[in-house]
Parts: sequence; structure tokens; C-alpha cells
Amino acid sequence: MTVSSIHAGSRAGLLVILCAAALAITACSGGGAARKRDADGRVIPTLAEQDPSGTLYARAVSRAASGDCNDDTLNVLTCFAYRGQGYEGAQTALGQCHIAAGEAAEGAEWVRRAADAGWADAQKMLARLYLQGEGVERNPVEGAKWARLYSRNARLLSLGVQPDLTVAEDFRGVLTSEENARSEQLASNWIPRYWSASSEPDQRVLSSCAVEGRRPPAARPEIRSMPNPY
Repeated sequence: MTVSSIHAGSRAGLLVILCAAALAITACSGGGAARKRDADGRVIPTLAEQDPSGTLYARAVSRAASGDCNDDTLNVLTCFAYRGQGYEGAQTALGQCHIAAGEAAEGAEWVRRAADAGWADAQKMLARLYLQGEGVERNPVEGAKWARLYSRNARLLSLGVQPDLTVAEDFRGVLTSEENARSEQLASNWIPRYWSASSEPDQRVLSSCAVEGRRPPAARPEIRSMPNPY
């Protein structure tokens, strides 16, 4: 198993988890069709226009999943990742980018933070990192723990997404019966933990995801005329 295979599997997981948001954005964006208008004829803002921060987040994660980890993408992912809980997708994607850039230890740390919070794609990736010793000390028992947690991830299953069976296959025949029992116990004892940043990235990075949305125009106030008293 190579880093490229990790990336290939991760791309599928990230895109599946983002699909609902992507479909909503597509449905609401209007595409090339005529823009929807309200009763007064004013253009109704699209989802992307009303929530550019969410759209920016989804696009950055998608770019990372496709291997596009340029400086702009890294800045946006870092900005979101530092927000902590709720931004595990950005943490996973940021870790993936660091690993692709040869910064395996830093990448594995970001992946671990997301995996600790219960992010399925991060758990899948971390299982393989421990199996290979990529960015972490090789530990098949710890890797098998994460593989078990990934295969049982309630968040993933609630979306109707079946876990990638190749993850379990990677560990077939690797562990002894005693090691299997230990990894099962570790998985049973696991509880989620949510990372909080103890510092902030520099202002340039912070500004990369600080955007303001366009809100629908305010309703025009009704102008009442006074009756002519004469």
C-alpha cells in the first residue's frame, strides 16, 4: 500500500461525504439557467452566494481530494482546520496534502485529530498509515483499531455508505489472534475526542476563509399614504 493508494481511497470517501452538499449547491446555483426571482422581480441569491464560506470549504476539500494542494488550497484548509470541531473534513484534507508533499509526520497528526473526532475518512487513512509506518511508528494493532472503527462508523453508515472493504483486507493475516483481540479491545474502549487549537495561524492564513455572504435583499417597506383631509 502506497501513499497514492491512500489518496485514491480517500478521494472517494471525501467526495461521498461531500456529495449531499455538492448536490445542494448544484441544485441551488442555477447553473446556466435563468436566475430565479422573487415576487418583486429581484434575483434570489444562490446557495453559494448566501453561504460562500461553506462553498469555499467544500471546494477546498474537493481540490485536496483531487491532489490539487497549491498554496491557496493549503491556506484555506489550514484556516478551516484551526476552527476545530466540525471541520474534520478540512483537517483530513490538510493532512492528506502534507503527506503528499512529503511532510508525513505533520500530515499524520492532522489526520489523527480528525480520526479522534470520529471522521470516517480520517479513520480509514490513519489505519493504513499505522500499517505502513507512514508519518507514525508502524503499529498494526493500532492500525487495526482504526480499521475497525472505520468499518463501524455510525456517521458513515447513517449516510447509507458502505465502508471500503479493502481496508479490512489490508489487515488480513497481519495480526496474531492475540493482537486481533487487543485491537478489538482498543476499538471498544475508544471514545471521540475533539481537538482545539492552542494557537492561531498567521493573519494571512486566517483571512483566506474569512468571507462575507450576500444576503437576500431586505423587503421594501410599505409606504402608506395619508388620506387627504380636505
